[in-house]
Amino acid sequence: MTDQEGLGFTFACVIEAPVETVFTAITDQHTISTYFTDASSGPLTEGTTVLWRFGDLQIDVQVREVIPNRRIVCNWPAAGKVDYRTTFTFTFDSRGDSTAIHVSETGWRRDAPGLASAFDQCSGWTHFFASLKARLEHKVDLKHFYSDVDEAPQTPLEH
Repeated sequence: MTDQEGLGFTFACVIEAPVETVFTAITDQHTISTYFTDASSGPLTEGTTVLWRFGDLQIDVQVREVIPNRRIVCNWPAAGKVDYRTTFTFTFDSRGDSTAIHVSETGWRRDAPGLASAFDQCSGWTHFFASLKARLEHKVDLKHFYSDVDEAPQTPLEH
């Protein structure tokens, strides 16, 4: 990426489930609420705006493109103390009984608040993939193990 472009990153994961199952787990409003959001106002359908709720936080997700079992492109407010939107893109690659899934998020400004926001989102996508994998492969809900903590522990953990 050049200095003219914003900050961005990509995460990848293999889910031991067919691509149709993985795609539906992300686009279906009821399924995504079993592992990621607390609630979703509707399915991810091209041209719509969906509200995702996480506790008291409600985020509007503008769905730009949906190609079934291949690609989803959305934008939403950037995390943290910035006042602009970023774009996230899911891509899906069927591998028979498993699916390689990538999420890329782009659009942060190359400044300290943009960098902080991008790092904050990295942890969010890490939780997303862990929760998706646990739900689809093991029928386990991890989202209740995550909490929003603004600070690191003040004392070291004892071993």
